[in-house]
Amino acid sequence: MTSSVENYYNPFGAILLTLIIFILPTAILYAVLGVAESLLDRGIFSQDPVNININGLETTFYPIKDNLLYLLSIPLQIWLMILFLNRRSISLTESLGLYKFNRKAFISSFVLWLIVSTLSYLYGYLFDIEIPEDFIKLTKAAPPLLIGVVFIVGAPIVEELLFRGFLFSHLKNSALGVYGSIILTTILWTFIHFQYDLSLLIVLFFLGLLLGYIRHKYNSIYLAIVIHAIHNLLATINILFFI
Repeated sequence: MTSSVENYYNPFGAILLTLIIFILPTAILYAVLGVAESLLDRGIFSQDPVNININGLETTFYPIKDNLLYLLSIPLQIWLMILFLNRRSISLTESLGLYKFNRKAFISSFVLWLIVSTLSYLYGYLFDIEIPEDFIKLTKAAPPLLIGVVFIVGAPIVEELLFRGFLFSHLKNSALGVYGSIILTTILWTFIHFQYDLSLLIVLFFLGLLLGYIRHKYNSIYLAIVIHAIHNLLATINILFFI
């Protein structure tokens, strides 16, 4: 199954399609759950809501339900990506960057991640930026195992496949070029983490640029997933056990 990525949608269509793939499965699952709870006349996931302030906006979350539905949406998102690519006879390997990486590529990427992480730490230290209490409260409100699976396994896999695999391949042959595509995919990827404080979004933006560079440099989405997972692993351990 081969096809040139030059036949992809234009940038606007690619962005719209990516957001639909990201949002639609979760929206459907919430709708199904809502109908089920109405029919049963009871909540399926009994948990008190967690109210947090997101950049001045009071927002209500249900950490167990929200994280479980996110996990359930992951295979649906991947299925939609595969369905679209197969329908257009586009190579999954080429489009998603499903290529292996070697030890040298991993070491180089890991060193770059260490540099970015160190600079992020210095940024937080110099400007006295701490992880917002609301975000810590939201993270700790769900079982640690569930948070671990979502943050360390689920999110790196689906986010890298969708943004730096699927979307990046759509955009890189457009007028944006490779580096314009890395920047745009990073902006969109940062945007979906709207529940984070602005100071954390800045850190995420630079992490996203690094992951985009790794994806392009080594042509392997697997490597981007691994670096993303390592970052989330350490961040999760820090929040759950040291803050």
